[in-house]
Amino acid sequence: MAAYKIVTMLVAGGLALAGAGLLAQAAAGRRDRRRFPAPGVLVDVGGHRLHLHVAGAASAAPTVVLEAGMASMSANWAWVRDDLARDTRVVTYDRAGLGWSDAGTGRFDAATSAAELHALLGAAGIDPPYVLAGHSYGGLVVRVFADRYPAEVAGLVLVDASHPDQWAAIPASRNGRTVAAGNRLTALFARFGLLRLVHAERSFITGLPALEYAQMRAYLARPEPWTVGADGLIAWERHTRGQVAAARDLRDLPVVVLSVTDQNRYAEQLTRLQADLATLSTNSRHVTVADATHYTLVSDRTHAAVVSDAIRAVSEAVGSGNRVRHLAAP
Repeated sequence: MAAYKIVTMLVAGGLALAGAGLLAQAAAGRRDRRRFPAPGVLVDVGGHRLHLHVAGAASAAPTVVLEAGMASMSANWAWVRDDLARDTRVVTYDRAGLGWSDAGTGRFDAATSAAELHALLGAAGIDPPYVLAGHSYGGLVVRVFADRYPAEVAGLVLVDASHPDQWAAIPASRNGRTVAAGNRLTALFARFGLLRLVHAERSFITGLPALEYAQMRAYLARPEPWTVGADGLIAWERHTRGQVAAARDLRDLPVVVLSVTDQNRYAEQLTRLQADLATLSTNSRHVTVADATHYTLVSDRTHAAVVSDAIRAVSEAVGSGNRVRHLAAP
């Protein structure tokens, strides 16, 4: 009987803590929405709205469109956005279910995201040509966009971009399912407010400006980005990998591939796949950024300056009709 009472008390205590966590997370979410209103506008793309932020003025150079990583969002591009906006128009946005955007259709493959980006740019009156820069998973989205709308794409910058065969090259990932399960567990922790206690997001956003750091910290404490990330990983093997594999040759499209030296795991496989991305075009440059990680390549100001330089190099090649210039070693 005593054991039964102890178990009952433990269960009751656990339920009480879980309930308190849910309430605290809900309250914190409401507070975050008041503290961090959308910096851009919400644009209808056919039944749901995507958040769009435009910086800088239109110029003779192509408009730069920045595509964030798997569970990330527009604020993560702060350094690159502000640097480039001094002399050209720069678009950041949030894919469906991420950042300030609506949940969308529930499809998280690259082709769906590329089609929604195309609809967003059209609805906002942002005309081509575009130079697209994709970080991490965003690299797959911009590659599909370039395949579906080739006349509108002037160049690509792949920022430590994902390779479509990435998870197939890492057997422990079980074609991404292991990583997806980790994301779902993280989403569960977030739902009960636990991510706000451990500050697990720091390695993802170290070095961002103060405002965007705070925005990203609040955002990554929510369950939504982790859930969308998990769904995107499952869609990767089912849909996205084939979509990217079927993409046409980039021919001599100006392309810069940026990769990093600091990989926590699977460095050999990831380095090989980055080298493969550099073969997508006959007019490409491959630059490895020393001491950069997958995340600091955009969150650290010094590393982000290399990304900005790569985007400028592609824009210059578009304007001159020449090959992409050599980028100075970082």
